[in-house]
Amino acid sequence: MMSNSLKLLTLFLPLSLSLAFGGTKEEIIRLQSDVLQLQNQIRMLQKTVDEKEGMIISLLEQVNDQVAKGSLAFDDMLAAVNSAKAQTSSLEQSIGAVVDQLELLSSKLDETNSRVASLHRKLEDNQMQVQSLRTLPQDVTAEVEPDRVYSATYNDYLMGNYSLAVSGFQDFLANFPDSEYADNAAYYLGDSYLKQGRHELALQAFDQVINLYPKGDKTPVAYYKKALALEEMQRLDQAIDTLKKLVRLHSKSPEAELAKQQLAKLGVE
Repeated sequence: MMSNSLKLLTLFLPLSLSLAFGGTKEEIIRLQSDVLQLQNQIRMLQKTVDEKEGMIISLLEQVNDQVAKGSLAFDDMLAAVNSAKAQTSSLEQSIGAVVDQLELLSSKLDETNSRVASLHRKLEDNQMQVQSLRTLPQDVTAEVEPDRVYSATYNDYLMGNYSLAVSGFQDFLANFPDSEYADNAAYYLGDSYLKQGRHELALQAFDQVINLYPKGDKTPVAYYKKALALEEMQRLDQAIDTLKKLVRLHSKSPEAELAKQQLAKLGVE
């Protein structure tokens, strides 16, 4: 707007001056020179104004760019904050779930400990009963039921207390040689010796089962365990003979099938 006004001023100013003064030619020339200088100053002023205007526009564009960048940075920061809040919430939920699981496990552990304590008390009571049976006087032993004594000693065998089992089965065979559990006691006595690595004593116990109770249900397995003991002692010929007797005398027993497999491993048809 200012530029257009200046241009109109430069066009009409000489004419206005000529009409107003009606002066001489020299005055008109001088006025025209002044007008040209004024026009140059106006052009320079216009140029300055245009440059300032360009600088202002450039600054405004830079400001707009910075505002846009700041807005983007703010949006990113806001998104990061929201994401952190979401992660914190998820973490709190996970921690809560873990705490619940720990409480549940703690409850189960307490229950398990209670059961273990109860079993331990029962085991102690059982062992006390076993000990009381072992310490009975000789004249009272005959009045004790053999199955109770056998069950107590067999419990030692199952628990892996082979030293106690050996002592118990020996006492049982000494006090109740005619009991229906005598063949079982002799077999488990031999097996307890075998698990202790006392092979000679194990062979004696297994032979007792084989010789004294040839029709007993523990006789086939006594043959088989005797053969295994002989193998461990590197007495292979005797082990093979024992396995063959087992197959011949007790062919329908499960141990006979095991004996056949063992013979095959040893290369015996």
